[in-house]
Amino acid sequence: MAGASNCIIWKFDTRSRIMPIVTVTGPIPASQAGYTLSHEHLLIDLWNLTRSYDAILDDECLAIRELAEYRLAGGGSLVDATSGGLGRNPAALRRISEAAGVRIIMGAGWYRERVYPAYVYERDTNGLADLIVTDIMRGADGTDVRAGIIGEIGTERKYITPAEERVFRAAARAHRRTGACVMTHTTHFGELAMEQIALLREENVPPNRIAISHLGDRHDTKELLRIGREGVFVSVDNIGYVGNGYPPDEVRMRNVSHLIAEGFLAQVVLGGDICQKSHLAAYGGKGYAHVPRCFLPLLRANGIREEAIFQMTIANPARMLDIPDDSHAEASTSMSQE
Repeated sequence: MAGASNCIIWKFDTRSRIMPIVTVTGPIPASQAGYTLSHEHLLIDLWNLTRSYDAILDDECLAIRELAEYRLAGGGSLVDATSGGLGRNPAALRRISEAAGVRIIMGAGWYRERVYPAYVYERDTNGLADLIVTDIMRGADGTDVRAGIIGEIGTERKYITPAEERVFRAAARAHRRTGACVMTHTTHFGELAMEQIALLREENVPPNRIAISHLGDRHDTKELLRIGREGVFVSVDNIGYVGNGYPPDEVRMRNVSHLIAEGFLAQVVLGGDICQKSHLAAYGGKGYAHVPRCFLPLLRANGIREEAIFQMTIANPARMLDIPDDSHAEASTSMSQE
């Protein structure tokens, strides 16, 4: 399997890496993020989509205990990709982070149209961008807890609704005013990823500020490599999912290997996308420690070198999450007139 010899290795340069990562407890230097899971959920309510109590995570104490295992496994940070319409709780995320000793990067924006709050339809595109900018620059939902990434924002399996297009354009415009990365949700193994990228690029989001989620589960790597050639972050984040049409981790391992072999190492980030009680260790599931304890050993056993693992778990997430200072972004004043 592929190592890292023919790929760019990005490492920290403390003289130039001055841009911070915004966590729920405040900004930190990108070099201090440590091992980072790219896409998780600590608190989430998917009832309106699933009608399943399994898909409601609302226990702060349990989240703290679950994160303790992740920290013991070497975890330093994670992205909580719970966006608007999914029960995002900024104050609770701050309490969880402080109690667990794990840095949490909170998402902004809105998930998919089926769970959009009513106010999404009451504002124009620039008005929605204003809300996202406020989440990132000042604080979300009436708190001073700031979001550190835009997303996850998603589309349907086979099409993008007009409302979802407006949210994507709002996310792009918020990126231009903040520099924050835009993380998307793709349904069913990366479908519509290329359309999502095209929409964001049309709004002048650079590919290296786009992260496409839920990739890596395809048995055929052709589309995965096509996405990689766009220059976006490739988030392999269903790691540990089994059943219901999901392949075993060996398929994800092979896909990571192909991405590395084709020169896309600097774009790969890893996560588990925990979003159900049955995913938690307390319920017999994989837990947040699955990636460092199970998937990384699988990568090592199949020839992935430590330099590549460092890149995917520490260096790449730090680059994905850092936010330029104000001089690198457009003026962040209100643009509510479309």
